[in-house]
Amino acid sequence: MSPRPHRTVRVGVLADSHVGEYLERMPDWVPEALFGCDLILHAGDLSVPSVLDDLALIAPVHAVRGDHDRELDHLPESLVVTVRGWRIGMVHGSCTGIWDAATVARRTILGHYDWQPRLERELRHRMGAVDALVYGHWHFPRIATSGATLMICPGAICPGGALAEGAPMPRTLHAPIDVLVRRFRHAMTPDGHRPAIAVLEVGSSGIHPRHVFAPAPPTTD
Repeated sequence: MSPRPHRTVRVGVLADSHVGEYLERMPDWVPEALFGCDLILHAGDLSVPSVLDDLALIAPVHAVRGDHDRELDHLPESLVVTVRGWRIGMVHGSCTGIWDAATVARRTILGHYDWQPRLERELRHRMGAVDALVYGHWHFPRIATSGATLMICPGAICPGGALAEGAPMPRTLHAPIDVLVRRFRHAMTPDGHRPAIAVLEVGSSGIHPRHVFAPAPPTTD
C-alpha cells in the first residue's frame, strides 16, 4: 500500500552496514531507529544479501551496489526514487579508485582539505537532475547543499570498517593505502566515529533530513 498522498513520508537512509564482513549482524539500534519509516534507502556496502531481507521486514527497500557488494551484482549502481513528487537520487559515493585514493592522500597529508564539496559536485554531475542525493562510502555523516541539490550522507553503520583496530594489512601493495585510510578515519569529527543513519521527512514543503546516531555505550565506573 502506498502512503496517503497528503501526509509526510518518512524515509530511512543508511549506508555501509558491512554485515557479514565487519559486523556479524545489523545492530539492534538500527531497526529501532527505522521504526515507523515508510521506505528505506541503502546506499551500498550492505556486504551480504540478507541485509535486504531484514530491512524489508520494516519497510520497502531500495538499494544500490557498493564496492564491497560482491554478492549483490543485481543491484544498480545508481537509482532515482520519487517520493511525494521529489526526486531522490542514490549512489554509493565512490568515484574511481584513483580519485578516492588521491582524496584520502591529500586530506591526510595536507590536513585541512575541503574535499567534500568537490566530491558532491562530482556525484551531482554524475547523477543529473535530482532534488536530493543520498550517498555513502566515506562514512562521514553530512547534510549539505551542492548547487540546488540537497546532499545527504547518512554516515555508516560500521564507521571503522576493517580499520577500527589491528595492524595494517600485511600485503605490501595495500599497506601504504591502509595507513592513509586509518589516518583519514582518525581525522573524523567525534560524530564521524559514531554509527549513524539518517531519516528524511518528505512532504509538500520539501525534504527535511536529520541524523540518528547509535546510543552511546554505557560508561563503567
